[in-house]
Amino acid sequence: MKRLLLLSLISVLILTSCGDTSQPETTTAVETDAETTESDDYGYIDPGLEKKDYNGKIFNILYPEWSLYMNYYFADEANGEVVNDAVYERLRRVEEFFNIDFEWYSPGYVDSVYPELQKVVTAGLPEYDLVLTHCATSLTGYVTEGLICNWIDMPGVDLEKPYWNQSVRENFEVKGVLPFMASDYILPDVNSIFFNKDLIAEYSLDDPYALVEDGSWTWEKLNTMATVASRDLNGDNIMDEQDQYGFVGERDWQFSSVMTSCGQLLFGKNDEGIPEVICDNEKTQSILDMICNLIYRDNTSYTWAFSAEYDINAGGRPPVAFDNNRSLFYLTPLSLATTYREAEVNYGIVPLPKYDENQEDYITLNWSGFMCIPATVEDIECVGMVCEMLAAESCRTVIPAFYDVLLGEKIALDPTAKEMLDIIFDDTVYDLGVNLSQYHIVYSQIASDSPNNSAYLAANLPSIEKTIEDYVEGCEGY
Repeated sequence: MKRLLLLSLISVLILTSCGDTSQPETTTAVETDAETTESDDYGYIDPGLEKKDYNGKIFNILYPEWSLYMNYYFADEANGEVVNDAVYERLRRVEEFFNIDFEWYSPGYVDSVYPELQKVVTAGLPEYDLVLTHCATSLTGYVTEGLICNWIDMPGVDLEKPYWNQSVRENFEVKGVLPFMASDYILPDVNSIFFNKDLIAEYSLDDPYALVEDGSWTWEKLNTMATVASRDLNGDNIMDEQDQYGFVGERDWQFSSVMTSCGQLLFGKNDEGIPEVICDNEKTQSILDMICNLIYRDNTSYTWAFSAEYDINAGGRPPVAFDNNRSLFYLTPLSLATTYREAEVNYGIVPLPKYDENQEDYITLNWSGFMCIPATVEDIECVGMVCEMLAAESCRTVIPAFYDVLLGEKIALDPTAKEMLDIIFDDTVYDLGVNLSQYHIVYSQIASDSPNNSAYLAANLPSIEKTIEDYVEGCEGY
């Protein structure tokens, strides 16, 4: 079995530090009790941490009420549910190993964490030991205002271990400064394509599983298949929410994942390791045209702008819901898949298609959040070691439960779908352009059905480059 979120390791600079170290009262040189010393299928290895007694210290975690944080990070007790019990076991082991107690506080939705951290750091208060962020809200401000520490010099943390995410490191590190990081403690949040097996059979279409496996699952192929499945069901010559479509989805941030699936990022790095815009090219224009052709031409697709009325997370229902058997393909966050587990729809799961058959891999954009350390923590060594053990224990307990049980058994309806999850999670990446809130480059052009990428970038480049400049200067200030 392939391990989640393990990308090829990269060589990066290791410089600078943040914060002073204070020592606990009691130290015992005892390693963690896991027997594994080599990386297993999920990348777990014993972190080799010293067992230290922090005398019941309260370890405070600040987080937003968002996405997977709400369901898979905290557990007050074991209840027989596999993922819950894995989360509980992780917390229990870390608490007992360091004699600490975890407490969590959320001030609200994704935009509430940044001002809360601003308040406490400006006041010099050591209120929080770890902060969990949204994937793309106010991240530049955390850096320019010096609110958080540099992961590169964090004591007790070994970023070379396989349970630390190297794509985050590759994208965020600038001049030896890494303000944000993710480990296996941060569960992946990705988009996928659901397909209706019954409609595939009804229209004698190619098996999407087979297309993925032979490398021919491309956006052009999806478009061709989607066109076949569109039908004016009530015969009124008007294609609306009462009819059947080949492709459906929310016409918003999710479409930024399409760019990534085609192997095109918004930001990259120059030879000096400085972020830069890399999407001003013919390929980006081709991708935008391709998606607009899919969703706006020939009545093949039905897409909708974000609305609470349609938001499944808020109890809403899309205007053309996948579980009513009137859509062939559905672009959706995989985290919503549990919604369809009990629905009367025979579905399969595949990764987002490739740009063309020459593209070697299926690439998935990761929308999960990040970990950061407040600049005002009192015991930086304690925080580092706790974060290291949280990462290792997540790899040992939570990742297998989340992947094999929740995704593999409760979401994937057949063995091949589980193989597709391997493919989806095997090549997940981050894009700094998305994380610094510049994914409007994609969805704004798609939403308006008038993609002119060069013109759009020319008009918006000053603000985009200012965002990059602010982030780089913030890193240089460490």
